[in-house]
Amino acid sequence: MVDSLFAQWLQQDCLWRVSEDAAAVARWGDGASTAERKTGIALRGDAAIEAERQLEFLGEGRPLVIDEHLLTGAWASLIGMVITVSGPELGYEGGVDVFLLGAADDHATGTSTVTVLRRL
Repeated sequence: MVDSLFAQWLQQDCLWRVSEDAAAVARWGDGASTAERKTGIALRGDAAIEAERQLEFLGEGRPLVIDEHLLTGAWASLIGMVITVSGPELGYEGGVDVFLLGAADDHATGTSTVTVLRRL
């Protein structure tokens, strides 16, 4: 059962932050892709930072590839966000920004099978 006040909070209108990639708009005009994302980010400044991270990641027009990895920890709460993953065993020396597409957290082992989108 969910607390009624918490349920009302979840159903309320959210704040919107619109960000554009000037290079993509100049190149593609009305054909530029649009992405919308609702998050639990509470502060407008934090939402602006996340919007810029996602624009930087998706806006360069470089090819993308989907990778799957087994990582330590729980990652499901970050689905839909750009995260930085590092580790030479993953081929991500120095840290690579990836878009977290999916995560299957296994709390028994403390690991998560994550599916990420990264730039080539």
